[in-house]
Parts: sequence; C-alpha cells; structure tokens
Amino acid sequence: MKRIVLAPLIAVALPMFAQAPQQQPAPVPDAQRPVAIINGEVITAEKLDRLYDHMGAQMRAQYARTGGKAAFLETYLRKRLMIQEALKAGFDKRPDVQADFEAAKESALFDRYVRDVVAAPIVTSAEIRQYYDQHPDDFLTPEQVKVRHIVIGPRARNKEEAQMAIEQIAAQLHAQNAAVKSTDPVVAAQIRARNFAELARKYSQDGSAESGGDLGWVNRGQLDATFEEAAFQMKKGVTSGVIQTNFGYHLIFVEDKKPVGTEPFEQAQPSIREFLMNQHAADVMSAVTKLTNELKANSKIALHPENIR
Repeated sequence: MKRIVLAPLIAVALPMFAQAPQQQPAPVPDAQRPVAIINGEVITAEKLDRLYDHMGAQMRAQYARTGGKAAFLETYLRKRLMIQEALKAGFDKRPDVQADFEAAKESALFDRYVRDVVAAPIVTSAEIRQYYDQHPDDFLTPEQVKVRHIVIGPRARNKEEAQMAIEQIAAQLHAQNAAVKSTDPVVAAQIRARNFAELARKYSQDGSAESGGDLGWVNRGQLDATFEEAAFQMKKGVTSGVIQTNFGYHLIFVEDKKPVGTEPFEQAQPSIREFLMNQHAADVMSAVTKLTNELKANSKIALHPENIR
C-alpha cells in the first residue's frame, strides 16, 4: 500500500503557550462533534461519516490509501466553499439548476425502488447471508487505529526551532490534561481528545489541522513506518511523546483501536447486495421491464408527440 504523504510544512513562528488550565465544557456526543466549520457552516462527525460511507467502495479504497476521512474532508471542504459561493450568487434559484435537483431526486427514487423492491425477490436476504457465510475472507478487517496528530515540520527556520515548538505544545497539552478532573474514563478521554484537536487546529502544519489533526482509521502500511510503529503500540486515549519522522516532529493521540476481526453482517450487507445485483443485472433489468410494462398497461397515459421539440 502507498504511505500517506503528510503535506509539506510552512515555516511559522509559534508564540509561547499559556500554561494556565482552562475550565472544560460539558462533553459533546461524538456524532455531533464538529470536524470542520466552514464560514459558520458546521460539518459534524456524523455528516462526514454519512458522506464518506455514501461513496462507492472504490472511492473509499482510494481515500484509505491517501489519508482516509481526513483527506476526504479536505476535498469536501473545497467543494463546500464553491457551493457557498454558488449559493451567494443565487445559482440555486436558477431554473436549470432546479431542473438538475429534480432530475437527481427522480434518479435517486428510481434507484432505491429498484434496489429495495424490484430486486428484492431476485437478490434475497437469504442469498446475501449465504454469500457472507461462504466468503469469510472477503470480510476480514485488519487491525486499525483512529489517530490524530500534531506535526511541526523541518521547514521551520531550523530543526531545533521545530523541536522546541513541538515540546512547548506537548507541555501545554500535558498541563491541560492534568487539569481534567472527571473520574469517568470515557469522559476524560473525550476531553483529552478535544484538547488535542484544539491544539492541532491552532498549531499543526499539515492539511489535517482543520479537522483537528484527524487522520481517521488507518491500517498498517499506510503511514510513515516510525509514525505507524508508535501509533499501533499506543493505548487508546493517550498522547505520545515527541515522535520524529522525515516529515517533522509529531505528537500522536490514539482515539480508538480495532483488533483484527470480521466486518459485521449488517455493515457488509449493502455492499454484498450491490455486488449480487450486478451479478444478476440481466434478471433485475428483466424485472424492471416487466413491472414498467404492467404499470403502463394499467395507467392512463396521453402522449402528444407533436409537441416534442
């Protein structure tokens, strides 16, 4: 697999960090935590997950090789910036754009009805389950870690400056985490993650900074070897010491870990259904033709070919 390329770093002068602990707000549910705020528009973790999962498997595999959800978020935020400009210009009020909206809506309705109703007798739940049971190797999931990082790069004025800067960030982070008073380990871990994300947004020098340093779920073989070794050895909910790679000096926070396992049937079911529908494409199209012929025969339809332009 290709390794993630951590973006080249720009030289910045970091201010000295205040050490006073701050009072922590009540934790926000994970799904509603913002992963980006774009000119006031909040993109939550839940929305990012939904958009990411909505892509085809091939696109998700491409993003998995180049940074996962963090890379997808960078692409999506650029798209949203363009959309915001289009909305300011009133493009959503244009008749041709509204016609596109209507066409997309009709296409989605057609596709979902074919998948969930017409193809249901052809690609049955029993067949989907049978495929899952008979192809266990297709659904093995590798060991994964969900990581954030802060990176200060070698393109600062010198390596000593970069190292001093990351050590100052580590000291501030340590002070903030030491001030966490919650006895609930889950809540405490959420606060530590939020502390880390805030400092990543402020100081990290790569493209993941805007999402709080989030690199998403990563597999072995996707990251720089030194970075990867540290991340996979760490425990969930803790921050690393300073890690040096060819990209600079890093702090790593492991939000979650997944051991080697098997993708649950419920999660695998949509992709299996899509695969089997492609395998039965001729049967599905035959069923669509049969149904539309029946609907046409039982409907009142008036055609006016003379008005076709």
